[in-house]
Formats: sequence, structure tokens, C-alpha cells
Amino acid sequence: MSRRVVLCVLSFWFSTAAVAFPQALTAKRLVILEIDGLNADLLYRSMGQVDPATGKPELPWFEYIFGEHGTVFDNFYTRGISLSAPSWSMLDTGRHGIIRGNVEYDRFTGEIYDYLNFFPLYLGYARNRTIDMPGVEVLTRAGIPLLIDCFGFGHSYQSFQLFQQGVRWMTLEQALKRRFSGKSLWLDVNSGGAPTLSASLLEQQEAELELNLANPGIIYLDYFTSEVDHEGHQTNDPAALLETLKGIDAVAGKIWSAIRKSPLAAQTLFAVVSDHGLNNVPGIVSETFSLPDLFNSAAGGGHHVVTDRVQMSDYKIRGLDPLVHRSITPSTASYYLKGQADRYPTAWIDMDGNERASVGLRNSDLNEIQILLERLQGSSLDPKLRSAAAATLCAVIERHRDEWRQTVEQVHEEMQALRGRIEERKKIIADVPKKWNHDDYAAGADKAARRLSEELEHWEHEEGAYTAYAATLQGLLNLQVSATKPPGVAIPRLVPELSLGERNSLRELRNYVVGLSDAGLAAGADANRDEERSF
Repeated sequence: MSRRVVLCVLSFWFSTAAVAFPQALTAKRLVILEIDGLNADLLYRSMGQVDPATGKPELPWFEYIFGEHGTVFDNFYTRGISLSAPSWSMLDTGRHGIIRGNVEYDRFTGEIYDYLNFFPLYLGYARNRTIDMPGVEVLTRAGIPLLIDCFGFGHSYQSFQLFQQGVRWMTLEQALKRRFSGKSLWLDVNSGGAPTLSASLLEQQEAELELNLANPGIIYLDYFTSEVDHEGHQTNDPAALLETLKGIDAVAGKIWSAIRKSPLAAQTLFAVVSDHGLNNVPGIVSETFSLPDLFNSAAGGGHHVVTDRVQMSDYKIRGLDPLVHRSITPSTASYYLKGQADRYPTAWIDMDGNERASVGLRNSDLNEIQILLERLQGSSLDPKLRSAAAATLCAVIERHRDEWRQTVEQVHEEMQALRGRIEERKKIIADVPKKWNHDDYAAGADKAARRLSEELEHWEHEEGAYTAYAATLQGLLNLQVSATKPPGVAIPRLVPELSLGERNSLRELRNYVVGLSDAGLAAGADANRDEERSF
């Protein structure tokens, strides 16, 4: 389905001639103000408002730069959902989206791609283990470059954002100095009005952007702010939203003034873009309920639930690990997985978003297989029921035999090719210089080398994870099921841990298995299987 994700794009050519005859000029520099979560109607309404006390526009810089001297349009159409990570991935690349949420789960291996968590990047970067945000890594491996890549490392300035490449420690250092300066501490003590660390970081990036605008060698600059998005998620109060927009308006004015003073003023394109909007219509309140609680409950299936962060984290008294990207909430109502939450969570939820959520349920037939294996592992099962359970297990495996055989063959083929790439990459890395000079750093050669090493680590991890998953499927395909004795194979060798397996079919969803029926395993009149009465 197509949705309007980019709600507003405003652009301005910094020359009077450019306004009248834009085709006569060629822009050499691009400056983008990226505003997360700003919807068009809120911006247009605010741009049209006049302060009754002064008689001037409430957003004077937006009105002056873009309303009077620029271009405003709101018909940029993209395919996707109203979420930050998918939306910015399309805007930052100009390509159809391959990222579908703010967090994504690999159903086979359980790998989690948390696109909004900055902390692993900072820690990994400090340890020379990570170089880019997860979203950048995913796009790079798919062969999709970012817009900023077209300008070259030494000719661009990128602010801190979801698709961030690298970390500028000097920016963080200066932001910390701003936050804990004598003036800020004085404000803390006397009025509590000191800027937050987030605000200090934005101020530092404003200063750096203005400084880089004076350098004609920098031809791409961006400034990312999520202030509107954060405020919009908390309230739909028009006054509060307008106050936040006034802050963004002031930033636009600072950027405008710096561009006017820059050596490339007449050849600069200034654009403001937003990724998605929010429901912030006064009088309309969006309500929800706890999906984890629902799926944890007996009525919801007694699932052990995975989320990408600790639930209700803002209300926790104890400290939370910001590096956690998999939080498991056990269910006390689990029908067959009590005490196994860390190994076998069966509902994986992405709760991030604007009035939406994504739920991944483990394959229903994997649930059924695990239940049957657990019963067959015991020695006290009635012979008639053992025979019925064995027949049912064989039938479930047969339903998937062709599909699983094809998956195993494809995984083996792809992993064989990946092993070849791994060996080639090791040789390339062995020839990479261990030391870099000033020109190398300026060109980003050290970062390019780190990306090679990081990608190698990902390849090696994936090779092991996918090979292990394929081994469990092969184990099921090879399983010899006896009607008289236990299988003799440990369940983790047949049912992959921290995995959802194949997607559920409509049949599986309509008849989703969460445990045995109240009556337990049942056999038909002829001692054959009876799935309908058993689960």
C-alpha cells in the first residue's frame, strides 16, 4: 500500500536570479534540515499563524525562507509505513524500502536489527568493532548507497541520526562540556533550567554545521532533529507543538544566515524534509493496550514474549542496560514451555510506531513438534497414545518435508558461497595497512578498512547461525520416529532455540497451537492420531 510518508519538502535557491530562473543555476552544495515526525498539516497551519502580540508569523524563518522565497510542496509519495527507520531509509537513499520496521527479527536465526538504538554504535566504535548504525549496515550489504555517499567522505558533514556513519567523538566531548559547563550547573542548582544532554548535542551540531558551511570544500551538510517527534508522541496540545516548532524555526534561521555568509551562498540548495507524521489533531486521543500482556496471558496463548527493549523502561527504578536489544518477558501461563523462556520465546513483538505494531509468532507446527517430542521423551506414555503421538509427529514433519528440504539445500548453497567470500575477505584484510597517515584519515580510508573487518565478522556469525538452523531442519528430516520408544535425540537439536521458523500459513494461524487440549493427547477409535482433539 502506498502512503504519504514525506509530508513536506521545502527548498530555496540562494540567489534572486535562482528564484526567477532556477534552471540557469547549478547547485554545488546541498544542505538538508531533517525533521523527524513532522506532518504537513501541522507545519502549514503553524506557518499561517500570526502572533497577535507582534503581528508577525509564528514561524517567521520558515515563512520568510520557504513561504516567500522558496518552494513548498507536499506530494512526495513513498511506499511504506509511518515509521522512522523505514521512512528515512527511503528518503536517505531514494530507493524502495527494504527496512520494514524500527526493529526487525530474523525468523530463522533470531538475529535482531534494532535500528533506533545508538548505544551499541558508540560502544562498538570505541572498541573498533562497529563503524555504522545498523540501518546503514543493512543498506550497504544490500548494495544501496546513501545520498551522502555521492559527495565523498571528505566533502560532507553528517549529524547524529538513524542512518549515521561513524561517530565524531569531538562532537560528543564538546556537547558534554556544554551540558556540564559552569553556566549549566548554575542553572541546574538555581532553576533546573539547564539544557539536557540531547539539547547540548543539538547545539554543538548547530555550531559545527555553521563552521563547516564556511568551508567551500564541504558540499553536503545535514542537521537531524527528533524534537518534534518526541513532543508529538507525548501530547497533541497545539501550544506545546507550536513551541517545539518555534525552536526548529530558529534553527532554520541560523542555517539560513550561515549559508548567506558562506562562499557558496549563490550555489546552495537548502531543503527541509520530514519522514512521517503523527496523529496530533486536538481532541483526538490514540489509545492502545499492552500486547505483551495479551500474549503472556493464558487467553493470548501463554507466550514467552520478545521485545527489543525492556517494557515500561521509563518507569523502572533500577538501572537498565542500554545495550540490550532482546528483552524476554516470561509467561507464567505457558502451557508447555515453563522455565524455557530464555531458549524458546514464541511471540516476538515490534511495538515501535505510530498506532501500529508487528507481531511474529513461532511457526505453529514447530510448537506442535516440540509438544509431541516432550511427550514422546517420557517413558510413561500409554502405548496407544504413544503410537498416536508418533503418527502425528510424522504427519507434521511430512507436511513440511519438501519445504524444509528446499530450505536446507538453499542455505547450504548460500553458506558455501559465503564461506568463499569469507576467505577472500580475510586475504584482503591481511593486506590492509595497519597505520594511517593524515591524508588517509581525511579520506576515510581507516573507516573503510573497519567496515571490511566488521562485515567479515557479520558474515562469520551468519554462517554459523544459518548452518545451525539448517542442521535442526535436517535433524527433523532424518528423524526416525518409533511408536514404542523415545526418539533419543535432544529437543534443541530438532527445534532451534531463539528462532521462529518458517512463516505461518493461513491454516496454521487459524489453528494455531499453543499447547495440548484440556483432555491432553487423544487417539482416534482406531488408535490413530487425532490432532483436532489433542491440541
